[in-house]
Amino acid sequence: MNDIPKPKTPGDFTLEQVEALRPLAKLVGLFSPKFRSQFRGVERHMETVKTMLANRDLFAKTYSPLGWVNYDRMSTDVVANALSLAIDEGEAALTAYHLEPDNLRFLGYRFYTHHYEPWSSLYERAVERAGADDYLSAIPLILSIIDGVCTTTTAKHPFSGGADAPVFDSQTSGPGGLSEGLALLGSTRRKLDNQPLAIPFRHGIVHGLNPNYGHPIVAAKAFNLLQATVDYFDRLRDEADRLAKAAEEQRPADWRELARSVTKNADDKKRLDLWTPRPLVSDTVIASAGEPHSLHLKTPEGAATVYLDALINRNFGALALATIDYPQRPIGYRAGRIREDMKEVTISDWKIVGVEDTAAAMSNVAVELSGSLNSATWTGVQRMRMMFSDDDNHPVVRGQTEGRWIVMPDFISGLWVAALRAKEAI
Repeated sequence: MNDIPKPKTPGDFTLEQVEALRPLAKLVGLFSPKFRSQFRGVERHMETVKTMLANRDLFAKTYSPLGWVNYDRMSTDVVANALSLAIDEGEAALTAYHLEPDNLRFLGYRFYTHHYEPWSSLYERAVERAGADDYLSAIPLILSIIDGVCTTTTAKHPFSGGADAPVFDSQTSGPGGLSEGLALLGSTRRKLDNQPLAIPFRHGIVHGLNPNYGHPIVAAKAFNLLQATVDYFDRLRDEADRLAKAAEEQRPADWRELARSVTKNADDKKRLDLWTPRPLVSDTVIASAGEPHSLHLKTPEGAATVYLDALINRNFGALALATIDYPQRPIGYRAGRIREDMKEVTISDWKIVGVEDTAAAMSNVAVELSGSLNSATWTGVQRMRMMFSDDDNHPVVRGQTEGRWIVMPDFISGLWVAALRAKEAI
């Protein structure tokens, strides 16, 4: 029998730690107005997290009975908006979100990886048919992909318990998650019913008992279920690593570790007190591809030049090392993910045209990029968010010896959209 307690999710653990620190923070705040202000900022962030968690639960209560499923990558803004609307309007907003071409393209990137590549042609055809309003063709294709992904991964059918196992720290296992969605959408339909469907009942559609299913809301819920399926199996694959990381982070520190932590916190506080943002630089070329520069690599803009050169050279290993990956998956896996994300996009030139320090461990670097998207040229400006972090992707105050500037992951994922929008604007 395994007596080792399961770690809390990172979100729950962080909320618990903040609550435990609240009395001490109030005491320290009596003597340090700056600390009081900083802790209030932490509290505001935690309140935002609490609101997101409450919205997740309310979304499950409100929309899961209607066939919508919670999943990790779903926009929290979209969830909040749906909850602010009447049910009919909320479903319309969710339908528009799940059929939005950019969102379908982002999901399509997952089908470039070897886990989902066998179904890539089915997915592309489903998206193409949905874009042509041919939902009668798109929906069975989506359901077929869900069947194939689950059955080949678990040897069990998705609508017969194949995705029922709980997964650590995944919304697909929380309220209104995948198993609940599959239970509803997989319910048996025993009689012919030609009334228009609003839910993609798999049994009724596949067996011809619900033939009137070709509607946008049904397609949107099918794509929603596919999003949840992909998130579920992605999180299932790296669950062991994430559990081990959470257990290590939540392990009680011994007295020597505690003493080192107190010393480090004092050093961090000193650095925070001394830190001030540099003057904003905008609309000024401070470095260009192929041109010499004097930027120090310990600055965010200096580190950005190395990253941007790696983009031009398509050095995916270097990009993986310099891009934050919170699950800390193997470097080869991460490099492969970036290679797939950059499959249609190339970068041929870059110019750093602005720098803004936003926090002691964060800076924004504005980059003017040129390249091609599916052989069509484009030019655009994109923000590169840089974080000064340790080897575990934790932010540290700039200047610490163990820190380095690293790029937030949304830069890579946003390149495709930036290229597409720039090309469409030409």
